[in-house]
Amino acid sequence: MPIKKLLYYLTFLFITNTLVAQTTNRIPGEIMVQLFKGASPENFIQRINEKNNFNLELISPASKRFNIWVIKYDTNVFLGDKIIAAIYTDPYVANVQYNHITSERSIPNDTAFDEQWNMFNDGTTGGIEDADIDADLAWETTTGGVTVMGDTIVVALIGEGGSLTHDDLTYWVNRNEIPLNLIDDDGNGYVDDYNGWNVTDGNGVIPERYHGTHVGGIAGANGNNNLGVTGVNWNLKIMPVYNISNEAEAVASYTYAFEMRELYENTDGEKGAYIVATNSSFGIDFANPEDYPIWCAMYDSLGKLGILSVGSTANFSANIDIVFDMPTSCSSDHLITVTNTDKADNLLNAAYGAASIDLGAPGTLVYSTLLENSYGFLTGTSMSAPHVTGTIALLFAAACPKFFQDYDYDPAAMSLLLKQYILNGVDYVPDLNGITVSNGRLNVNNAINNLVETGYCAVDIKDVDNSTLQIQVHPNPANAMLYITTNDITNDEVIIEIYNQTAQQVYKQTTDDANLMLSGINVADFANGWYAITITNVKTGQRFATGCIIQHD
Repeated sequence: MPIKKLLYYLTFLFITNTLVAQTTNRIPGEIMVQLFKGASPENFIQRINEKNNFNLELISPASKRFNIWVIKYDTNVFLGDKIIAAIYTDPYVANVQYNHITSERSIPNDTAFDEQWNMFNDGTTGGIEDADIDADLAWETTTGGVTVMGDTIVVALIGEGGSLTHDDLTYWVNRNEIPLNLIDDDGNGYVDDYNGWNVTDGNGVIPERYHGTHVGGIAGANGNNNLGVTGVNWNLKIMPVYNISNEAEAVASYTYAFEMRELYENTDGEKGAYIVATNSSFGIDFANPEDYPIWCAMYDSLGKLGILSVGSTANFSANIDIVFDMPTSCSSDHLITVTNTDKADNLLNAAYGAASIDLGAPGTLVYSTLLENSYGFLTGTSMSAPHVTGTIALLFAAACPKFFQDYDYDPAAMSLLLKQYILNGVDYVPDLNGITVSNGRLNVNNAINNLVETGYCAVDIKDVDNSTLQIQVHPNPANAMLYITTNDITNDEVIIEIYNQTAQQVYKQTTDDANLMLSGINVADFANGWYAITITNVKTGQRFATGCIIQHD
């Protein structure tokens, strides 16, 4: 047995008695098991039953793509802890855990306001001026919708239904599927998934839910259409993936998003969907991630495709680093965890954690879309998360061709770059200082500027004859010394700056010779990773940028 797996097994035997308070949300008699790729669930069940005199039964796949299965046992005959301990010793088992009940984040009832202070707050309705996400400034760069490469941007709302007929929302539709004909027209394994997928009922019928309608409007209500409200994105396609019953269904929902993005890549955009983010405004209070390894692992799987996931934390004041929460205690780098701030930049009735919770976002009395073409205010971390989800989509709309060239090559790394742009772009908020990773509240405009001004997509400068200035770096990847050459013959004074992948400046030099071929720049102390190099002409103010990789032996 691998050392890591053996340690997990031994730890499990010692800690089961300490987890009694966290077992009340288990579904009686149900266990989830993830088998290694290629392992047969039928053979596994037969082997486990014969070896241990169990009478386990396969119920259904939570995710065929990841070989995750729901198993049933008789609680009157067997102890679940004993079964899990026995299953984990099987050499074909990657993970095993109980199946748990999930629920929507509770939404406190509060007084309503009459404006979208979360997008633009001038302080006239109370609170503090500029205690918002600066969406109005971000929209000067992009209002979302489509990437520069022509891909229609989609976000998947996990666990959410929605009002598909709302005039202020645009839902994704599967053009390769004929609705209600009981045929899997596109061959993706899901029958009639024209509007998304209903995991609970196993069909494509999306229930109308006020919670999901409100969440969707925050991320992407149609903007500039003389109707209702504006989302962070003005032109976003929303994919509802409905479930609200249990953890296995949550895993199945994430699997649907994974498979639709994978299908998009495998068919060069002919099928599937260009999903860039998932949003989860549901979870389980006081849930230790050690009991949910399968759920947490889904975020890494999505991340490999370049999908960032966003999760709302608990709606009570507590330190998640200590009391735990699902999914916001998961350690995946591809998960962004969000808490709730109000119009005065106060943390309001929401959880926090210096290690667990990444940032805050408006979530108190947020005005958004509701059922029957209506609008209203809701409060909770459920409202905070889609602000970040919409921001991710907006970053994809703002990104340059160079970004997508590298994103296609390494989607996992490039999506994490966008996460860092978001976290490094927050507005510092005293109420979040020391109790969140970023110490601040979401600022969409700063995140975009981190991408297009000092990051991967800094604007190209032009020569006086309007041809593009050429710049080369040698070697690339660089190890100890980095050399720069250009075709500039003016010898104007220039500023050379280098930014790391989180948009932080690590080098700056002013010189009248942009050609540093002879002296070079010492990068021996730079950390491994991607860097942006910008050259700014002091006389004209024009700028050119390129990138390089630092890779030490």
